[in-house]
Amino acid sequence: MTSPMSRIAVTLALVAGVFVACASPDITAPVKRTAQTGRLLGLGDNLVECPSSDAATSSAIVTPLGGVVSAGGTTISIPAGALLSAATVTVTVPASNLMEVDISVEGTQHFIFESPVTVTLSYARCARGNLDKAPLTVWHIDSETKALLEPMGGIDDKLLRTVTFITGHLSGYAVAN
Repeated sequence: MTSPMSRIAVTLALVAGVFVACASPDITAPVKRTAQTGRLLGLGDNLVECPSSDAATSSAIVTPLGGVVSAGGTTISIPAGALLSAATVTVTVPASNLMEVDISVEGTQHFIFESPVTVTLSYARCARGNLDKAPLTVWHIDSETKALLEPMGGIDDKLLRTVTFITGHLSGYAVAN
């Protein structure tokens, strides 16, 4: 049987350990990576290259009741309650060597929803057969530098050639293998 003082000491040690672990900059720092770095938790780390000279963009006003905006095979589905007021949402698939997209809300550099939204990216323009072997994922990227910032995961539908993921924020995204 342990004494009450022993239990208190163990509890305090555990709380202190959690505090120190959570305060470490290595744990709380954002993940910044480039397409050339190694794997993280087994997720894709090589951005998919599917060169295209075609660009597509579409904007729509989405209300608190929700809505859908699509361009170039990319769709964002915003559920009711994800927005507090009407906002202009823009989906842009740029002419690029990468399978990337930029999704934004007019007037903001970074946007966070009240509840998660669903984004589906099409990689149908990619003709490479090796994309059909391993599951593809999506990364939140820096749209200018293409640095990998955060793995978004996703569900790769090989039949439809799409990757669907859930997010709470808008920015640049790219398909990775």
